[in-house]
Amino acid sequence: MKKPSLILVLVGSLVFAGQSKTDTVVTVPNGTGSYSSNHLAFYDANGTHLVLDGVHGIATIAYPDQTLLTFPYSQTVAGLSVTGSWSGADESGYVYTATVQETLVQTRHGGSGRGGGYRTIIVTSLVGGEITYDYAGAYAPPLVAPVVAGSSTSTSVTLTWNAASGGVPDYTYSVFDQNGTDVADTAGLTATVTGLAPETSYVYTVVTTDSAGKQIKSDPVTVYTSGPTLSTVFTYNPADNTVTATWDADPTAVSYSLFYFDWASGAWVDGADTTGTSATVSGWSPDVYVSFYIAAYDANGVETDYDQQFVTVQAPPPPPPPDDD
Repeated sequence: MKKPSLILVLVGSLVFAGQSKTDTVVTVPNGTGSYSSNHLAFYDANGTHLVLDGVHGIATIAYPDQTLLTFPYSQTVAGLSVTGSWSGADESGYVYTATVQETLVQTRHGGSGRGGGYRTIIVTSLVGGEITYDYAGAYAPPLVAPVVAGSSTSTSVTLTWNAASGGVPDYTYSVFDQNGTDVADTAGLTATVTGLAPETSYVYTVVTTDSAGKQIKSDPVTVYTSGPTLSTVFTYNPADNTVTATWDADPTAVSYSLFYFDWASGAWVDGADTTGTSATVSGWSPDVYVSFYIAAYDANGVETDYDQQFVTVQAPPPPPPPDDD
């Protein structure tokens, strides 16, 4: 990455795409360049060489490390004033346009010509002065992606990440799932994806976009949704042949339904509905096995949690006989 001053000090004024960040004044000393036949060339203080070739329509930037960049260039000359423009992209991919408006100065030097005659030598060079530019997208440091971490419930994933860096602040973030679907957009540092299946793995990538429009992807993160969290306990009461289920409350739920599987019909039957955390289903014969399913629902009727267990409907075994004295 070149330092900003390597190219920016070369031009009369710069206007970059994106939001302006700062104004900086630099100076090109007199005598660092030359002009002839629509060909303006000079060095900056870091040894970077800029050639504005109005004849061939090319701007050439040669860095001290021999890196060479060329851009299409257009130039007009009026007297001792040179005005031109070019556009390109920096090494981070930011596009910029640049203009130069430089006044030249001519100095006359006397000397002896051939045969002892006197002659006048005219030297054209740059006028030293202030150069002002607006810094926005170009020559920003490389955009660095955030590091993403994830946590989950049984039906949702919450992603968090540190702020991106480099590029041109401010940043926006888009979350993409393993199918390439944009599931969340935010300027913050967290996003929650809901409506997921329990006990399932999901892969997410966060794409950062800076104010200059440049984007960078984070490394993908894999998050596993947890299993059911209701922790249901089923109890059979042989006195009245009922099964009572109790469970932990789901903070997102407003109602629950307790289903059992009817082996005769081969279908799930809704045995009880409640807004509490327990329900009783009656009518069982002892010594059978029943599959129970409890579902938690939010205010929109969307299932937010569940628990399924295979329950033995039978009286508990008798206690062991007392120990003999």
